[in-house]
Amino acid sequence: MKYEMRQSRDGVIRIIDQTPRATDGGFLSALPGASETLVWFMRTMACVWVAKGLFNWAVLMGLNPRFGDFTMLPRALQTTIVFFAGADLLAAIGMWLAAPWGGVLWLLCAGIEAISPLLGGRAAMLGMVGVGLNLTLIAAYFTLKWRADQERR
Repeated sequence: MKYEMRQSRDGVIRIIDQTPRATDGGFLSALPGASETLVWFMRTMACVWVAKGLFNWAVLMGLNPRFGDFTMLPRALQTTIVFFAGADLLAAIGMWLAAPWGGVLWLLCAGIEAISPLLGGRAAMLGMVGVGLNLTLIAAYFTLKWRADQERR
C-alpha cells in the first residue's frame, strides 16, 4: 500500500490511498502504458537519428562514394547536410534521454526534412517515401504524447 498526504488550501490534510488498481490479469494488463510506449518510441527514434547523423557526417567527410566530393554538391544540399549532421545527433541525445527539448529538436528536424522538397529540389535528400515516413512518425509521436498525457490525468 502506498499513501500520500495532501493539504488543501484551507489547511485540511487528507491521506490519499495510492494502492495500484486490481487488474483481471488479462492480455491488456500485460501491455505497457502510453507513457512507457512513448519512451520506447523516443529511444527507437534516437537510434535511427544517430544513424542518420552519422550518415550525414560520412557524406560531409567524403566517406560515402555515392555522393562523391562534398564540395561539388549544390550549395543548398551542402547546407542541408551540414545542418543535419549536427542537429540529428543532438536530437538523438535528447530523444534518448526523453527530454522535452529532444522531442522539440526531433520534431524540428523531421519537419524540416518533410518540407525540404518544397523548399527546393536541390536541398532535399529524401524522396516522397521519406517525406511520408517523417509525417507518419510525427503523427505517431503526437498521438503517443497525447495518450501519455491522458494517462497521467
